[in-house]
Amino acid sequence: MKPGNEPGEDMDTREVHGALIREKEEPIEAIRRAPWWLVHGIYAPLCIWGIWYLLSESGGFRWDEYNESYPRTLVLEESAEDAKTAPASDNPAALIKEGKTVFTTVCAACHQADGKGLPGAFPPLAGSDWVNGPEERIILIVLHGLGGEIVVNGETWNSIMPAQGATLDDRKISAVLSYIRSEWGNSSPPVTPAKVAELRENFADHAPWTTTDLDNITGEAN
Repeated sequence: MKPGNEPGEDMDTREVHGALIREKEEPIEAIRRAPWWLVHGIYAPLCIWGIWYLLSESGGFRWDEYNESYPRTLVLEESAEDAKTAPASDNPAALIKEGKTVFTTVCAACHQADGKGLPGAFPPLAGSDWVNGPEERIILIVLHGLGGEIVVNGETWNSIMPAQGATLDDRKISAVLSYIRSEWGNSSPPVTPAKVAELRENFADHAPWTTTDLDNITGEAN
């Protein structure tokens, strides 16, 4: 408004603007449908991918696993069938197969996957005169541990072998020993669970062995 205009003209301008504002619709909150290209181009592929992922990466999960009311006749039948074909406890092939798993889990960190051990720390199992010697010695070492010097393949080692008798049962010990006695060029007979159980009972709660003690028991000098 230019200077000198009458006040009435200014009032008229405000009233006109006010009327225009009042005639506009008040804004309201509402849920708007997503555009079709968003639904079909992004949401649908994501849903399809999610279903595929759950089906392919579930790791064999059963939806009825924790449903106490769901009948388990089929599962029991499968277990019974597996039991019929399960290998005997003293089956050498079965023991060696199980022993590889035990070795990988418990022993490989020190003696290495190739059985060559770690220089200056852990003696080798590959071609070892202890591994291929009397089974009583290595069974007792695994059961109760070993301390002090030990000569393996003409080389002197001085480290500690921790006892595994409290964590591994008779079958696992027989399995892992059967495995190492048949691997990396070793060719000694397997160790039976019964032999492990016998020595566990005869030397219950024994302290870690020394090579001298073991030689006195087996009658061998290493």
